[in-house]
Amino acid sequence: MLPSISRTVWAALLLAAALGLPGGSAAAQEGQRPLFIDDAESPTLSLVWIQKDGERIELTQTQPWGTKTDRQWLGYNVESFVAVGGTRIDLQQGHPLGSVVRVGFYKTDNKEPFFVDIKPGSVVEIHLSGVRFLEDAEPTVATAMQHLQYTLADVQSCGLDPSAIDQYNTSNPEDTLGDQVTERNARPGVLRLVAAGEPTERRRTLEPYEAGRRGRDGEPAERRGTIEFRRDADTGAIGFVAQIPYELFRHVRDPWHRADPGTFFEPYHFHIEFESLPTRALATPDGAAADR
Repeated sequence: MLPSISRTVWAALLLAAALGLPGGSAAAQEGQRPLFIDDAESPTLSLVWIQKDGERIELTQTQPWGTKTDRQWLGYNVESFVAVGGTRIDLQQGHPLGSVVRVGFYKTDNKEPFFVDIKPGSVVEIHLSGVRFLEDAEPTVATAMQHLQYTLADVQSCGLDPSAIDQYNTSNPEDTLGDQVTERNARPGVLRLVAAGEPTERRRTLEPYEAGRRGRDGEPAERRGTIEFRRDADTGAIGFVAQIPYELFRHVRDPWHRADPGTFFEPYHFHIEFESLPTRALATPDGAAADR
């Protein structure tokens, strides 16, 4: 697996090694070693929603690490992938020693719905477990976000330009990825981070859905989602459970502001990602500054 480290850092290390500079020493290279995934172990992912008749649809699969092109059919109209490496949202952002983990989904047929017969006002759940690294590491939980992509035809039909294809639901309202995430293409802080074991009554960001409920601006109110990171007590593997109200799959600048299934354009692809750091990096000034 390719590590999550910039080409610039690799080039600098290789050049230093070739020239015999201190940066090329074994000790220096050890200190700059990025976090590697343990790809001998495959993670397990699940996509869950409730249908109109109340049936719970849970699509679960254990699949090997790959890239977004290494997709497998998950069920219904959904293909999935799990990937590691690169930079955050591929925007050249993130810690140089970090590793970015992604779990993503694509429509098999773009003309059909993502979540077949989903109940109006319901919540979509994404589960990921079994993420292991080759050394001790911690998820930088505030880097968690959902990336959504819409077709060009859909955004243009809403009177938007091609730059509107990419949209984001973030957990940290201050996380702009170098000013590339704004209120025009994101819902900053809409995914609330919850602690493992937090009492149910304290995490009620998923308010009951009420048809026609309006926000202060007169538009249909959007609920907040949650994301909870978990660690397996036996294996040390990490993962998360995200709960995302269905209306958060609607484009941020959708001019009609409808919330029910079939009344707005769904993305054809979305993924959730987060960055992890090796524990050795958390003691450094850069690591200590990371919002864990």
